[in-house]
Amino acid sequence: DYWMMRPDTTFIRQYLPATSLILHWYEDHIDVKRDMLGPMNWWNFTDWNEAFRDGVPDGAVHGNSSVITLQLVYTLRQAADLFQFFGEGNRARGYRQLAGRLAVGTYRQCFSGKRMEMANTPAKTRYSQHASIWAVLADAIPPKDQGRVMNRVLKDTALSQATFYFRFYLTRAMVKAGLGDQYPFQLEPWIQMLDMGLTTFAEKPEPTRSDCHGWSASPEYDFLATICGITPLTPGFTSVQIAPHMGYLSHVTASMPVPSGIIQVELTQSGQKGIKAVVRLPGTLSGRFVWKGHWVNLKPGRQVVRF
Repeated sequence: DYWMMRPDTTFIRQYLPATSLILHWYEDHIDVKRDMLGPMNWWNFTDWNEAFRDGVPDGAVHGNSSVITLQLVYTLRQAADLFQFFGEGNRARGYRQLAGRLAVGTYRQCFSGKRMEMANTPAKTRYSQHASIWAVLADAIPPKDQGRVMNRVLKDTALSQATFYFRFYLTRAMVKAGLGDQYPFQLEPWIQMLDMGLTTFAEKPEPTRSDCHGWSASPEYDFLATICGITPLTPGFTSVQIAPHMGYLSHVTASMPVPSGIIQVELTQSGQKGIKAVVRLPGTLSGRFVWKGHWVNLKPGRQVVRF
């Protein structure tokens, strides 16, 4: 995240050796017979939902957790991009190959084609939003099926549900699967916090031990990154992508600080397919504006985009 957001390669480079050591530790815990993670030491916290004992998903302790394995796949793919950028192509290829192997193993053993959902373990007795979310984010499910899987995640109330912290990843998977316009409908937990009189973010649903917890503050990010769609296109935020997901909203204005200055947008949606965007990019920042599968280039300064 820091690599994408800030032009600070010197800071990032010093942590690459530690990154490799951590990923090697996980590689040592792979169950090679199943191509999934085996029994994992320590506290494999995932979410405070009621179905996970002490926040730990099925299979983490005794082995073959799809949730933890796919989280590793996701991380390996990100690490590959990072190491490729810093000139370590062989290591990057190794991470991509390992990620692909674990993704295939987890899909083969845990995905239910009948349910179109990822099970928590190869036993396929328990299912969660979390497993399918990570399957989408890690590309362990074919792209053509990801939208259908995420629709199941949003509609199947029998699934173990993501709580406040994990809904950040729910949103990332929705956007990836083409369902970003449903994000405004996912804000009910935070509306309930307001109804309770809270002015800060609760750690988890009642009874909660903390009413001021940063990990539940994802709307602070998603109002800009999802609704307005402002994200870095290249590392260091040297270029920007603006791909709004406004849902039922008709008008949005926002500003966002980035290394080169302040990005300003005014978005006016008309009907289901039309938009007018007034975009101001600071300094020499350029990028692209994406809307409903179409895109145009953005240049520094003020411009108006219409679809």
